[in-house]
Amino acid sequence: MPLSPGDPESIGGYALVDRLGSGGMGVVYLGRSESGRQVAVKLVHPAYALDEEFRTRFRQEVAAARRVSGAFTAPVVDADPDAAQPWMATLYVPGRTLADVVAQDGPLRGSALRVLALGLVEALRDIHRVGMVHRDLKPSNVLMAEDGPRVIDFGISYAVDNEALTVTGRLIGTPPFMSPEQFAAPREVTAASDVFSLGSLLVYAATGSRPFDGSSPYLTGYQVMYEPPALDGVAEPLRGIAVRCLDKAPSARPELGELHELLRALPDTDASAGSVAPAAPVPPGPSGSAATHHQLSPARSGPPRRGLRRRVLVGLVAALAVTGLSIAAVRAGSDPESASPSPSEPATTATAPAAVTLPPRHVPWDYQIGGAYPPAAGVRVVSRSYEDAPAPGLYNICNINAFQAESDAERDWDADLLLRAADGKVVHDTDWDEAVLDIRTAAQRERIAARLDTWIDTCAAKGYRAVEPDNYDSFTRFPSYLKAAQAEALMKLLVAHAHAKGLAVAQKNTAELVSDRASLGVDFAIVEECAEYDECGTFADAFDDNVLVVEYTKKGLTTACADWSGTLSVVRRDEEVAPEGADGFLRETC
Repeated sequence: MPLSPGDPESIGGYALVDRLGSGGMGVVYLGRSESGRQVAVKLVHPAYALDEEFRTRFRQEVAAARRVSGAFTAPVVDADPDAAQPWMATLYVPGRTLADVVAQDGPLRGSALRVLALGLVEALRDIHRVGMVHRDLKPSNVLMAEDGPRVIDFGISYAVDNEALTVTGRLIGTPPFMSPEQFAAPREVTAASDVFSLGSLLVYAATGSRPFDGSSPYLTGYQVMYEPPALDGVAEPLRGIAVRCLDKAPSARPELGELHELLRALPDTDASAGSVAPAAPVPPGPSGSAATHHQLSPARSGPPRRGLRRRVLVGLVAALAVTGLSIAAVRAGSDPESASPSPSEPATTATAPAAVTLPPRHVPWDYQIGGAYPPAAGVRVVSRSYEDAPAPGLYNICNINAFQAESDAERDWDADLLLRAADGKVVHDTDWDEAVLDIRTAAQRERIAARLDTWIDTCAAKGYRAVEPDNYDSFTRFPSYLKAAQAEALMKLLVAHAHAKGLAVAQKNTAELVSDRASLGVDFAIVEECAEYDECGTFADAFDDNVLVVEYTKKGLTTACADWSGTLSVVRRDEEVAPEGADGFLRETC
């Protein structure tokens, strides 16, 4: 594309003749030296040039990148990381990116796929040989030259496409092609991380589909960390190779030498492309045992620990949120019929009637959903199960399990209102041994809401002032089945009924959807471990500080007390939320 107004005429003595692309970190230009050699010049945006940490890393990575040489990489030919705007020039490689080739021509077959796979292994070998890890191997970072692929932007936190690039300290990558350890321990990634990314990239090249492809970076990251890859349409022998590369355990993935030998078995003609294997469970972790779609959480002995799954999910949210990926942008990407309201469902905009009373802000409170007990002196707000009576004289919130069925109540629900996998088995949240409700169609949501409305009626009759629909975030744990818009549609139904009964409605967790709280009509928030994982500000801004915080660790309480005790209501509870007098009971405040 031609140069834009304001683009420099030259950088480092290279005349700029074209603009190759731009992204969040900078701009890539086609440059020409005085001798006529063409180079790709990457110029960092001014904002990052002022970030000394970024500049230091850029300097270190330019030095490392200079050491990389090989037939399948684009070598660095010049750079100035100390310039007012740091820049780096690599040898220009004419050709489309793998992303463009697949999008325009379709998936690769036969010899084209084999050449790509073997070339990428050799490129990674050259990169790893000098002690580098690429960390952002993806289709847009692979150029398809006439004589084979070229890996570009190795070790450089730069994106030339519109994919969301994650950069925080050493957390670098694009979610669909990142490894689990890039999310869990970004400063400790090894060469095995690139092998995982290579597995994802080869699946994409062979099918045009990503093995991990959620409706948002957040959900995609969750899939990378905890769900088996989607390998439908991947033929053998590539399927078996991909399964090994995409093992959640880095130590279980093949080394590059072994991988090279495995990939040599790929067919070199379209006719011998092999048969597509039927979909089958894929080992998700180091144990090698297959995780079925109806049991996505590890089994555990003893009662489930409240806050455990919250910790897993919110940790991922925090990792993504601090890197500039908008967790508020989780939208369904779902079937319009299954996510749209029926004529009887509420309109898009909801308003709370004047009769609704919100809880007082910034007061002592208690979270008693695991069993009621006499509140401590000074407590003004308490949340309890709808089966318990409210605490006299306090603002009481009624907790109902709105999106899942209690372990002892699964049979009370109609069979078609329980979410089922392809094999017909009920999908369970195994952390709590609860069946997940099927909210995918308007008709199902209306029937589910009709039953939940009777619980809301019970809450109102008992004298509760608000209702807390729990497990609003179930869609984040089962993204293969459920979408955000479906959860929001059910929430609208519950809000409308609760408001009609004079009850306020709390949003439980689910930071992804705080931007929609006004249109849904939710009134305040109850949030688990927002201080532990730096989410409190998100909820405080969205709900005008009307936020009730539950922490489950000493660290979380310490942080909450230091940062939020003057603004929000904070309590620490034990993970079982046990009643006073029971084993493990714990309640602390600031």
